[in-house]
Amino acid sequence: RKNIVCGGETVRYGHLERVEIVLRTLSPVFIGSGEQLTKKEYIYDRDDGVIYILNLAKLVEYLSAKRLEGAYERFLLSPRKNDLHAFLYENGVSREDYGSFASYAIDAGEVASSEHFRGVLMFLKGPDGKPYIPGSSLKGAIRTAIGAKLLEKGKYENETERIEKAAAVYKNRDRKRYVSMEARHLESRLFCKLGITDPKKHDRVKWNSIPNDFMRGISISDSLPIEFKNLTLCGKHDRKPDGKSEQLPIYRECLAPDTEARFVMTLDRTITDKLGIDLDFIQDALRSFSEKHYENYEKYYKDLPEDAEDKSTSGMKIILGGGSGYVSKTLTYPLVRDRERAVKLVSEMMMKQFSKHEHEKDLKVYRVSPHILKTTMYKGKYYHMGKCELTFR
Repeated sequence: RKNIVCGGETVRYGHLERVEIVLRTLSPVFIGSGEQLTKKEYIYDRDDGVIYILNLAKLVEYLSAKRLEGAYERFLLSPRKNDLHAFLYENGVSREDYGSFASYAIDAGEVASSEHFRGVLMFLKGPDGKPYIPGSSLKGAIRTAIGAKLLEKGKYENETERIEKAAAVYKNRDRKRYVSMEARHLESRLFCKLGITDPKKHDRVKWNSIPNDFMRGISISDSLPIEFKNLTLCGKHDRKPDGKSEQLPIYRECLAPDTEARFVMTLDRTITDKLGIDLDFIQDALRSFSEKHYENYEKYYKDLPEDAEDKSTSGMKIILGGGSGYVSKTLTYPLVRDRERAVKLVSEMMMKQFSKHEHEKDLKVYRVSPHILKTTMYKGKYYHMGKCELTFR
C-alpha cells in the first residue's frame, strides 16, 4: 500500500517502507576517494581554466603511437619537471588531442588565481568512472542527527560527567583513548536498544553489538551517478571567529553548489517502530541538529561581504563529506547542554590533539571550539564546506 508523507510518496512493501531522497548541494561537497593526483598526472590548461583528468593507460598508448614514450619516461623521472601540460605542448601535442586520453575535464575553479596549486584530492568514483555519494556517508550524517535528538529525550548527565572527567583528569597519554572509550559507551547507550540475545548463549551477543543497533533498520542506497559537469576544484580556507581567513594549499575535487543526487531510503518498520523512528522523527532530528549547529557554532563566526547567499528552500539542511568540521560530525555540544561547559570540553580535547593551534584561547577569547570554520571559495564567494539540503519524495 502507499502512504503520502511530507508532500512526497512513500511506498510500503509489507514491513519495508521506501522513500526517495533528493539531496541538493548548497555549497561544495567533498567525498574523498583517497587518491591524490600530482601535477604529472593531470593537465592544467591555464588559458581555458580547465583541468583534464586522464586515463593514464590511454595516455601511454597515445604517446607510444607518437613515439614519445622515451620523452615521457624522462619527464616522469625528472625532479625538476612536473607540468604535464608544458611537456605535451613542448612535444607537439595539441589541445585537440586531449580527447584521445582524457577521461573528463572540469572547471579549475579558484585554482586559476593560485600560485601554490600542486596536487588534487579526488572525489569518489563508481565502477563507471562517474562520481557518486555513498549511502553510508548520508546515513552517517542522519545517524548523528538522530543521536542528538535522542539526547534531548534521555538523561545522559552521567555520560557528560564521565567524558568531562576523561578530558580533564586523566594523564595526557591516556586522555584521547579514554575519551574515545567513553564516546563509544555513549553511542551504545543511544543506539543499541533492540535487546537481542542468543537464546543458547546469552553472552554471545552483547548489548552494545551491531545486531542491537536500531540504525540497521535504516538502509540508504548509494546515489545515482553524477555527471562530470557538476565537478569543480575548491581550495581550503580556514576562518577564525573574527572573520580572518587563511588559505591553505589544499585542493579538492568537489561537487559544485546546486548539484542534485538521488538516493532510496528503506525503513524496516519491524525495527524502527520499536523506537518510534519514522520519517517525521528523522526530519525533526535533521532540522533540530541544523538549528543547534548554528546556535552553538556557526553564529560565532563573523560574516563577510563575500559570503554566498543561503539558497536553501523548504528542505532539511545537512552537512556532509570531508573538510566540513568537527562539530557537524559529533555529539559533544548536544550532550553537554551548558554551552560553556561544552566549549571547555572540546577545547581540552583539541589542545591535546593540536597543541600548536592555540585552542587554549577557545573558551575565553574565541568563545567557540574548535575555533576554525571550514570554508571554501567558489566563483568568488565563500561557502561553508559540505552544506546540503534534503527532501523526501
